Amino acid sequence: MNIIDLHGTWDFHSADNIYKGSLPVPGTVFQALEKQGVFGKGGIFHREENRKCPDIAHRDFIFERSVTIPAGFLTGNNRRVFLECDGLDTLATIFVNGKKAGYADNMHVGWRFDVTTFLKTGDNKLRIVFDDTVEFITERQKKRELWGVNDALKGYAHIRKSHCSYGWDWGPQIPDVGIWRNIRLAAYDGARLDEVHVTQKHTRTAVTLTIDTKMDIWAQDDYKLKLTFITPDGERSTTYHSAGDTITIEVKDPEIWWPNGYGDQPLYTVTAELLRNEESINEISQRIGLRTMTVRRKKDKWGESFEFHVNGVSIFAMGGDYIPEDVFLTRVTRERTERLVRDCAKANYNCIRVWGGGIYPSDDFYDLCDEYGLVIWQDLMFACATYDVSNKAFYDSIALEARYNLTRIRHHASLGLVCGNNEMEWGFVAWGFPKPPVSKTEYLKQYQMLFPSIIEEVCPYVFYWPASPSSGGDFDDPNGENKGDAHYWEVWHGNKPFSDYRNKYFRFMSEFGFESFPSMKTIKTFALPEDMNIFSPVMEDHQRCGSGNGKILNYVAQYFRYPKDFDSLVYVSQLSQAEAMRFGVEHWRRNRGRCMGAVYWQLNDNWPVASWASIDYFGRWKALHYAAKRFYCPTLISCEEKGHTATLTLSNESRDKLTGTVAWKLVTMNGKTIRAGKKAASANALSSKEIVKLDFSKELAGNRDRDTILAYSFTDAESKDVFDGTVAFVPYKTLTLPEPSLSFTMKKDETGRIAIDVRAKAFAKFVEIDVPAGDIQLSDNYFDLAPGAVKRVYIEEISGITAAALAKKISVRSLVDTFNG
Repeated sequence: MNIIDLHGTWDFHSADNIYKGSLPVPGTVFQALEKQGVFGKGGIFHREENRKCPDIAHRDFIFERSVTIPAGFLTGNNRRVFLECDGLDTLATIFVNGKKAGYADNMHVGWRFDVTTFLKTGDNKLRIVFDDTVEFITERQKKRELWGVNDALKGYAHIRKSHCSYGWDWGPQIPDVGIWRNIRLAAYDGARLDEVHVTQKHTRTAVTLTIDTKMDIWAQDDYKLKLTFITPDGERSTTYHSAGDTITIEVKDPEIWWPNGYGDQPLYTVTAELLRNEESINEISQRIGLRTMTVRRKKDKWGESFEFHVNGVSIFAMGGDYIPEDVFLTRVTRERTERLVRDCAKANYNCIRVWGGGIYPSDDFYDLCDEYGLVIWQDLMFACATYDVSNKAFYDSIALEARYNLTRIRHHASLGLVCGNNEMEWGFVAWGFPKPPVSKTEYLKQYQMLFPSIIEEVCPYVFYWPASPSSGGDFDDPNGENKGDAHYWEVWHGNKPFSDYRNKYFRFMSEFGFESFPSMKTIKTFALPEDMNIFSPVMEDHQRCGSGNGKILNYVAQYFRYPKDFDSLVYVSQLSQAEAMRFGVEHWRRNRGRCMGAVYWQLNDNWPVASWASIDYFGRWKALHYAAKRFYCPTLISCEEKGHTATLTLSNESRDKLTGTVAWKLVTMNGKTIRAGKKAASANALSSKEIVKLDFSKELAGNRDRDTILAYSFTDAESKDVFDGTVAFVPYKTLTLPEPSLSFTMKKDETGRIAIDVRAKAFAKFVEIDVPAGDIQLSDNYFDLAPGAVKRVYIEEISGITAAALAKKISVRSLVDTFNG
């Protein structure tokens, strides 16, 4: 195979010539216009500049470039040359030397056009006309009105383009245009290897791999297949086969892939190379993990279980919902994605849900989930809408899309489940989706007929689930508590208190969430000092959930004292978010077996915004992500307080039995011990166990609960690691928090890591360590500190500031600082 890469500079202009220039490819219109200064010095995210985008997008755009074809590129043994476009966004007509060579209408699909007869040696002209998608969806919506969310441009469901590019309740309306993935000319002689399909059969001591290939052959000849197999430790074996043969490999004493927290993630490599008369045509390489995985649904006393079952072990899924990493899809690099995935693993995720209103992520994303052990819940890209499935062209397009992407990702060890859509079965039942029978018929045709048939054809070993939430389909109680998965939004949208989570025993929570503001450093990237009021136009523009800032303030009022300034409000909003999620996750982990998953909404942002994310647009960890590291830890000691009683539960999400000591101490804010105790404790592998019930009614009578907290811990007998927490018996706003006189020292420990030791003379709630300029990522943050205690945290990442300057720049504060002084 010979390749001419079509990256580099392309010219572009709008059909009306108002917008024009050049841009790097992969690249898009709005990226280029931002660079030109169309959105001012601050860029497209600054203040309310993003509001210009729908109007700019409401026109056709043309991309053009010349390409020189060298002598010999077009000649070969039955050679064909293809224009291979991995991502065109979205309605694209392709011209080569003035002749139409193809048309694309789905951004989620890679396109290949035979351009052999269009090219010539020497200079060639490529031209791609991108039709106005805003006009397209507007006109289609007039012909047939489809239901969709109010935050997006109407009609978004008519086009196979990232839905959230038209807006969502966390994202701006920036329907970008362009070449968003790789593009190239590829020449093949006589044939091309199209697909490699590896399946696994497991026995107690071995795994048998079956490798099938699919080829496009247009000239008969002596084709061979060279197969290379590489073990995790680099041992390589190579065999040769006739083209089209089914190949088997027996792996004895296999190294088994496990999700994060349950074992290692060894990966094998299978490379198939198509040869013609010993000359290489092309190859496909896949990394695979040897494992079994499905979703187990089993009748029980509560209804029906719903749990990932990996290598014979049912795991409690812990993670977050993933959305596109950036409004500008071409700005996402492997390094940036790896940072996000690594941050998930650091926070003890073992699962990540790819939400259905964005894009199918890059190959890098799936490779990295394999490496870091994150089980993927993969939505197909359909969300919160009805679809024109009766339209044959649309039906054929979504079939192509599903087949293309499932073929692309099916080999990944991390792929745990494929789900038909986000919230649409539930929408028919609870949201007032259109009632005409045709809409429900189309739904069933798409999600319970078409997609299951494609799964059966492409990857029958992957578990398919029709919708999220769902109890299994057919509009049967799709958000029920006793079977399937659920989305629960009464905390937040329903204004119910955090404790309401404890009233629910869902089998698998695939979506629940709570908003906060991003850090002040992030806010300063889009807001001026005069904008820093949560109800200013700019702050409300960077909040796309209707009345969201008011909801944040409402919940702050329920649990916290009114913050003294804007910076304090931002900080407290993150504490509120972290506490809400902690209430839910700890409750569901205490009920392991009945509930087998807690995946919160959401992991990340695609622009700087107030949202449900635990990591903001710039990769900064909010308080929630640090809290997730604690409440997703395989070893968790948690407390359920009720009135003046407390129940301590030990959760063990490892494959080994846990033994040690649980200790507790009821103390005043200044460190006086009122009552203390400890107890030997154990929890079997993959279980939760109630350890002790405590009643402090006598000790806390007469408002003494305002000056008292319960500190509790579990010490692992083997590792000596300590896992701890605190609980108050009244809302935090009621506590008589003293000034803790926080101090810190910084030094390198014996391993060379930079350690920060934080001290408190009195109880300190939600201690935050930060720097005003630059960024640091810590081993722990937003933690509680007992009177007289010393907490050591490590700096894991530094950016924008030198280690030498760090000690003078670090700031430390706690909850009391938000309303005192």
